Amino acid sequence: MDMAVSDAYRQLFPKGESSEPYRPAEDGDHYTAVPDFFEWWYFDVALDDGSHLVAVLHSSLYNVADHKPTVDLRYYPRRGQPVVAIGRYRRSDYRAASDRCQVQIAACQVEDLGDRYRLSLLEGPLAAELTFWPRLSGWRAGTGHLFFDPDTGRYFDWIVPLPRAHVEGVLSVRGESRPVVGQGYHDHNWGNLYLPAAFRGWTWGRAQLGAWTVIFGDVVGRGEPAPHVTPFYLARDDTVLLSTDRIQVQAETWLREPRTGARYPRVLTVQTLEGPTVTLTLTARRALEALHFAAPRLRLTRLPRGRGLTELAYYLAQPLPGLGPWIGRLLGRATYLRWLADGHLISPDLKVHAYGEMLYEVMIL
Repeated sequence: MDMAVSDAYRQLFPKGESSEPYRPAEDGDHYTAVPDFFEWWYFDVALDDGSHLVAVLHSSLYNVADHKPTVDLRYYPRRGQPVVAIGRYRRSDYRAASDRCQVQIAACQVEDLGDRYRLSLLEGPLAAELTFWPRLSGWRAGTGHLFFDPDTGRYFDWIVPLPRAHVEGVLSVRGESRPVVGQGYHDHNWGNLYLPAAFRGWTWGRAQLGAWTVIFGDVVGRGEPAPHVTPFYLARDDTVLLSTDRIQVQAETWLREPRTGARYPRVLTVQTLEGPTVTLTLTARRALEALHFAAPRLRLTRLPRGRGLTELAYYLAQPLPGLGPWIGRLLGRATYLRWLADGHLISPDLKVHAYGEMLYEVMIL
């Protein structure tokens, strides 16, 4: 791999230390009308009854070239089938501020009010009025660049405005409303590159285990050997103990997810390589989501309008029995898995031995 491109994957802590503290303006709108731009604001809540709610507002999807603002709401009951509501809208249905998080897509709105975030969500069978009360300050891993190539200006950025929040409000599922309380999380990604061109995929997760909050990622780049970008965050109560990219992620007990056929590790172990010795073990319990989506092969994306036309052909082919999956593989296909897992955090240095439930995701590009 070219040295300059290889260095583009190692921008989080270029001098071995963090950069300036997180600023609320970073959670504002970054939209530009360049072809490969994407941006999303992600929120999730682990509710006290054991269910989960995930809300994502996209100014422009990373896996579709049409730049239509998109709302993606998903509710996962403790038992039973997920409830999914997705809405795709015109650019005129999108409004956002650049100085803070204030985003509206059709009837959905999220806003940073300074001391709290307010979410007003309505799409299909799901609706919610939620308040996220921060329990930890916003965090950026170093520069925030998961990828940055100064030669081309291509980048993929990530910040975490709410590593942990107390959430309360009202949730409505298929017209049945109830008050809810839980623990929440919010992060924000944006960039201007075709993600499969730079990455093979990633694993990301966050755990809120008693007083402990852990966030980790393993973003795998293109090239041989494959570069890894590995942000990690550890806090106890309201105190941040570690912010680093020096971790090791090991996968064990490989299985095959039946709906997609994708191989995944049932057990992941995340271990720090600097600072206090910390080990987080994730054991996959339940696949909340398992789906395929278009990821056109690189040679197709280089053609004029190649990416958009290939994506259209992919989605039109999917309903065709037998032929659809074959065409999908020919054109290019990615897999997304969202897992509910058992988390186990151990640190002899910090005298911690904590268990809990957590979410993590696997993207295969």
